[in-house]
Amino acid sequence: MLAMSAVELALEKVKHLDEARARQLLAWLQGQEQVARTQVAPTGARTMLGFARRLRSQARSTADWMHELREGERD
Repeated sequence: MLAMSAVELALEKVKHLDEARARQLLAWLQGQEQVARTQVAPTGARTMLGFARRLRSQARSTADWMHELREGERD
Protein backbone atom coordinates (compact mmCIF):
# COMPACT_ATOMS: atom_id res chain seq x y z
CA MET A 1 0.00 0.00 0.00
CA LEU A 2 1.32 3.42 -0.94
CA ALA A 3 1.55 6.10 1.69
CA MET A 4 -0.93 8.92 1.27
CA SER A 5 0.26 12.50 1.14
CA ALA A 6 -0.74 14.89 3.90
CA VAL A 7 -3.15 16.61 1.50
CA GLU A 8 -4.82 13.32 0.61
CA LEU A 9 -5.15 12.40 4.30
CA ALA A 10 -6.64 15.80 5.11
CA LEU A 11 -9.15 15.48 2.27
CA GLU A 12 -10.23 12.05 3.49
CA LYS A 13 -10.84 13.41 6.99
CA VAL A 14 -12.75 16.43 5.69
CA LYS A 15 -15.08 14.21 3.64
CA HIS A 16 -16.45 12.76 6.88
CA LEU A 17 -17.18 16.07 8.64
CA ASP A 18 -20.70 17.33 9.12
CA GLU A 19 -21.59 20.75 7.70
CA ALA A 20 -21.09 22.65 10.99
CA ARG A 21 -17.61 21.18 11.58
CA ALA A 22 -16.65 21.80 7.95
CA ARG A 23 -17.62 25.46 8.33
CA GLN A 24 -15.56 25.72 11.54
CA LEU A 25 -12.56 24.21 9.78
CA LEU A 26 -12.98 26.52 6.81
CA ALA A 27 -13.16 29.58 9.08
CA TRP A 28 -10.03 28.45 10.91
CA LEU A 29 -8.15 27.91 7.63
CA GLN A 30 -9.17 31.36 6.40
CA GLY A 31 -7.92 32.85 9.67
CA GLN A 32 -4.60 31.09 9.21
CA GLU A 33 -4.28 32.56 5.73
CA GLN A 34 -4.91 36.05 7.14
CA VAL A 35 -2.17 35.59 9.74
CA ALA A 36 0.28 34.39 7.09
CA ARG A 37 -0.43 37.41 4.91
CA THR A 38 -0.11 39.98 7.69
CA GLN A 39 3.31 38.87 8.93
CA VAL A 40 5.87 41.44 7.86
CA ALA A 41 9.62 41.31 7.82
CA PRO A 42 11.22 42.62 11.01
CA THR A 43 12.88 46.01 10.96
CA GLY A 44 15.67 47.64 12.92
CA ALA A 45 17.66 45.57 15.37
CA ARG A 46 15.23 42.63 15.08
CA THR A 47 16.50 42.01 11.54
CA MET A 48 19.78 40.83 13.06
CA LEU A 49 18.16 38.05 15.08
CA GLY A 50 19.28 34.78 13.62
CA PHE A 51 22.10 36.34 11.59
CA ALA A 52 24.77 35.13 14.02
CA ARG A 53 23.26 31.63 13.92
CA ARG A 54 24.25 31.39 10.27
CA LEU A 55 27.87 32.10 11.18
CA ARG A 56 28.03 30.05 14.40
CA SER A 57 25.53 27.24 14.85
CA GLN A 58 25.93 26.78 18.63
CA ALA A 59 24.42 29.24 21.10
CA ARG A 60 26.81 31.19 23.32
CA SER A 61 26.28 32.91 26.63
CA THR A 62 26.67 36.65 27.10
CA ALA A 63 29.77 35.98 29.22
CA ASP A 64 31.37 34.11 26.30
CA TRP A 65 30.67 36.98 23.91
CA MET A 66 31.96 39.56 26.37
CA HIS A 67 35.15 37.55 26.91
CA GLU A 68 35.77 37.47 23.15
CA LEU A 69 35.10 41.20 22.81
CA ARG A 70 37.47 42.04 25.65
CA GLU A 71 40.21 39.91 24.08
CA GLY A 72 39.90 42.11 21.00
CA GLU A 73 40.29 45.24 23.15
CA ARG A 74 43.56 43.90 24.57
CA ASP A 75 45.08 43.32 21.12
